Amino acid sequence: MKLQELLAGYAYRTENNDLAVNVTGIAHDSRFVKPGDLFVCLEGLRVDGHLFAGQAVEKGAVAVVAAKPLVMPVPVIQVQDTRNALSYLADRFFGQPSKDLHIVGVTGTNGKTTTTHFLQSIYEAAGKTCAVIGTVGIGIDNNYLPVNLTTPEAFDLHRTFHQLRGKKVQNVAMEVSSHSLTWQRVEHVCYSTAIFTNLSHDHLDFHGTMEDYFLAKAHLFDLLQEKDYPQAIINVDDPYGRRLQSMVKVKTLSYGFKEKADVRGFIASSSVDSTIMVVRYGRREFELNVRLAGEFNAYNALAATAAALAEGIPVDVIACGIDNLETVPGRLEAVNFQQEFSIFIDFAHTPDGLEKVLHTLSQMPHRKLITVFGCPGDRDRAKRPVMGRIAEVYSDIVILTSDNPASESPEAIIQEIRAGMESEPIILPERSEAVRYALSLAQKGDIVLLAGKGHENYQIIGDKHIPYSDRQAVETFFIS
Repeated sequence: MKLQELLAGYAYRTENNDLAVNVTGIAHDSRFVKPGDLFVCLEGLRVDGHLFAGQAVEKGAVAVVAAKPLVMPVPVIQVQDTRNALSYLADRFFGQPSKDLHIVGVTGTNGKTTTTHFLQSIYEAAGKTCAVIGTVGIGIDNNYLPVNLTTPEAFDLHRTFHQLRGKKVQNVAMEVSSHSLTWQRVEHVCYSTAIFTNLSHDHLDFHGTMEDYFLAKAHLFDLLQEKDYPQAIINVDDPYGRRLQSMVKVKTLSYGFKEKADVRGFIASSSVDSTIMVVRYGRREFELNVRLAGEFNAYNALAATAAALAEGIPVDVIACGIDNLETVPGRLEAVNFQQEFSIFIDFAHTPDGLEKVLHTLSQMPHRKLITVFGCPGDRDRAKRPVMGRIAEVYSDIVILTSDNPASESPEAIIQEIRAGMESEPIILPERSEAVRYALSLAQKGDIVLLAGKGHENYQIIGDKHIPYSDRQAVETFFIS
């Protein structure tokens, strides 16, 4: 595509009027520039891409998009915000693929992954193809391609939409992180529907305050272009959801169990691994069998149900889709090696997420509840002692360990978790050792929770991704 075609409709300045160069790709990391690429200078928290524009040109970049004045032997396109520009350019480069897809964006602190999987299951029950994009990866038919970010960078995201369109995928259920909204990765995605699950303490190292965190999430609903059916699906049991409902400009459909909601759920019965809930919508009432444990998963099922109802999907199809979902990778996922105790792996890495999982497990028949968890390094430090306190309230034994310590000392992170605890935990910084010890302690009737890593298959130590997974650690314990 010619550079001037790519820039059409976007505000920019340039001193070079020769914009007939052919752009064969777009890059924002100079390490991966290929000849023919347009290089976009992004300013991050630690690195300023403007400093690497020269390197990008040396590797073959045919033009540079910048927010600062640069002198280059190729056209320099100066814009007000390079992140916004990258989103716009990526969308145009791939022929605005999101316009040809039915995209549901799911945002909130917890529940995004499971809600997208419930949506995928409902669409598939309706005979429609659906991909999920999120923390677990890009998934079609239970096959996942890994991603580095919950919501991919703009160029990667629109390339994915382009590929999905080429594969005749009709629907996309995607997680939309607060980081992606703040960094404008999704600014030019054409969303059909947006879901708000909940908001609780997380990412304050990035956003600073809960108010800024909320406003970042709320921005997803600004991206909706009004249609003739409810597009904003909002959990009104959450106080931030009730506030959001008063802010959005499109048609809304509320859901919840406690507050008066358009789609109201009632727990009819629950067991250790499933929940039967009755859903009331207008004059209709129907039953859903949620085969994932815990009230929080009933909320996730209700969110997906509300979105499906807004689109006019029949109730019997919705019920079939909800019933068909038996597991979500790394979300309260049971691991079975014929042991006499239960093992669950879960991604819970926020105070609210950890408490909901532990509360659910504590309701199951058990002898002792053993919890293994840590907190990520270079992230929100304020939640560490809070999570320590939550763990000891629900658990009989707490083992503190590492969870992506990054540039921080694992021992220092553990001490900050420990500061919120009244009892003395077991401290084993090496995570595989902590998992082995927990499994060696477990006896018949116990429950072991390995929290924080979920589906992840790495540990971030320093600036390196070291291969590791809780599932592999469990497997090694039983087969070695």
